[in-house]
Amino acid sequence: MAKKRNYTLDEVNALRVAYGNPLERRELISSLLIPFFVGAIFTFALFYYWWLALIVGCVSMFYAYKIMLPQNTKRAYEVTAFRERNNFVNNITQMLTNPERTVLDALKAVTERANGEFKEDLYLLQASLVDANTKEQIDAFQVLSDKYKNDVIFDLFVEQLATASIEGRLSVETLKDIKTYHNQVKKKQDDFMAQKQKEAYSFKFIVTIGLVLIMAITFSFGWDQFINDYARNPMGWVTSGIYLSLLGGYFINFRTRYIDDNIMEVKV
Repeated sequence: MAKKRNYTLDEVNALRVAYGNPLERRELISSLLIPFFVGAIFTFALFYYWWLALIVGCVSMFYAYKIMLPQNTKRAYEVTAFRERNNFVNNITQMLTNPERTVLDALKAVTERANGEFKEDLYLLQASLVDANTKEQIDAFQVLSDKYKNDVIFDLFVEQLATASIEGRLSVETLKDIKTYHNQVKKKQDDFMAQKQKEAYSFKFIVTIGLVLIMAITFSFGWDQFINDYARNPMGWVTSGIYLSLLGGYFINFRTRYIDDNIMEVKV
């Protein structure tokens, strides 16, 4: 996975546009307001200071803007790009089983089935291969390999296509083997993502239960007694502060594990 970095809003939108799904204002607003309200509601339920709830809500919103939104966008971009490469690997392998097809002919056909940024990459590869000499062909395929170098299996596949295009010899069985490996990675990725979705549901359930328990304790003590004897009591401040810190740490740890799913780190 590429080194983690902060993305500006324009860069986030550029990643979305790469596969035809620009960031809409409504989605941006909801991505910021949901963390704001979660942070504010939890804080107010524990301390009953509106100004403190507002501060925590704003911090949560800032975290969502600077960290969560770029992470989610980059993750969706990587997954979509991988699926495009997987479709390409499967489609062009099938076409090249016909010995009468050249790599360039097959490339032209599968490009029409591709989408977004990857389709533009294939158009560029096609244009570079037309009337190209050996060195130019090597360079053209290398550009594609370099762009997706973290996908090691795809890199091997492109290398085979380059050999077939330059030398005119093609090992269909080798292509099929590489295609099988790539499909296995995709299957593992799908399983991995499904497991993380379950973990995300479990996390939301735990957080919801925590809020329900806070409200149950509040009503069991009575509103005034809870505020005076706990929420605005130094002991309550310490206890609630520790609870919020633990909850925040748990969330950050969860997000780190949830978002760190480099496809090629899934071993075949």
